Formats: sequence, C-alpha cells, structure tokens
Amino acid sequence: YMKGKLEVHKEIRIDSKQFHYLTNVMRRKRDDILSIFNEIDGEFITKIINVSKKNMIIKLLQKIKEPEKKVDIWVVFAPVKKNSTDLIVQKATELGASCLIPVITERTILRNINAKRMKDIVIEASEQCERITIPEIKPIQKLDDMINSWNQSRKVFYGDETVRNHKDKEVLKKKTLRHPSGAILIGPEGGFSQNEISFLKSKEFVIPIN
Repeated sequence: YMKGKLEVHKEIRIDSKQFHYLTNVMRRKRDDILSIFNEIDGEFITKIINVSKKNMIIKLLQKIKEPEKKVDIWVVFAPVKKNSTDLIVQKATELGASCLIPVITERTILRNINAKRMKDIVIEASEQCERITIPEIKPIQKLDDMINSWNQSRKVFYGDETVRNHKDKEVLKKKTLRHPSGAILIGPEGGFSQNEISFLKSKEFVIPIN
C-alpha cells in the first residue's frame, strides 16, 4: 500500500518499515516485481530498480486495476481484549467494511485503542486479501454521542439478544433495498445494557436483529 500519486513510469522511494519488510522478510532484491496500490489510483505492477542500505527505488510499469467502488458498510464495535480487537479489525477489513468505528458502551472493558496499530492492521489485511481500498478509521467515542450525531440516512443494524423472532432476514431485506449503505453495531462481551437497548430502540434509524 502506497500513499501519494501513483502513475505509470513514476519512480518511488521505499524506506523505513516497508523497506525493512520487503528486504528482510520478503527478501526482495533488484529487478524483482512488486504490486503496489492505493484507493485513489488503483493497482500497478512495479519493478525494483535500485536497492541501498536504507531504501529501495521502484518504477511503476503498468496499471492492472482501476480503483474499486467501495462496499459502503460500516462496522461499529465495542473494543475487547487486545488480540480480539485486532481480529475484529482484520476480518472486517477482509470482508470489505468501508469504515470502522470503535465505541464505548456501559459494559465496554477496554476503553482505549491504538489508532496507529489499527491503521497498520487494515493496511496489512488489505494487502493480504488483495483489496485495493483501505477502511477509514474513526476516533473512539461514546455510544450515545455517536448515535445522537449520526446521519440518519444510514441505517444501523445492531445485535440485540432480547430479540427472539425469526423475521430478521425479511426485515433486513426490506430495510436495505432502498438504502444500499448501512452500519453494523456490535456490543461488548457483556452485551448492551437495558438502558442502551431502550435508547437504541428509540431511534427510528436503528434496527435490532437477533
């Protein structure tokens, strides 16, 4: 994944963490071929044209993919223990989420996140699954603050253990046909509190599913 403008014939210097990964982990050397991408310009075949002790220079040879149209599904989640939060971020990225929002609920145990680590995980997950878009990561915020400032044109579907019917598929189908974007809200280990469930149910744009 490369920030900045990508175009055929351009030469780019790779250093720091990416340089270390390519030379020491992937054992890449001069004349090797790489694929690089970003969400603005698409994906390109490149060639390593020079390697020094601190960096390498690559040249963009050919464009092979246009930028992808994003799947406009957001994942809103209460952070959990470190490794589990990493897994949520990784899998949501692999499944195509376009935005990730960590939220604090009444029963959320982990109330701080490492935004830089999350960014590194989404980039690595996108590289691994050959996705050429990177999910946006929003700052951590309280659940009620987030819902109160929410754009109501985007439906929010949340897991509610108190829902006991089996009509969820039909509800989802009816609610999403006219709204091809949406968000999935996932609670903490202990689930949403009764106060939070009542608050969520008071919002017309928030839809409970079992």
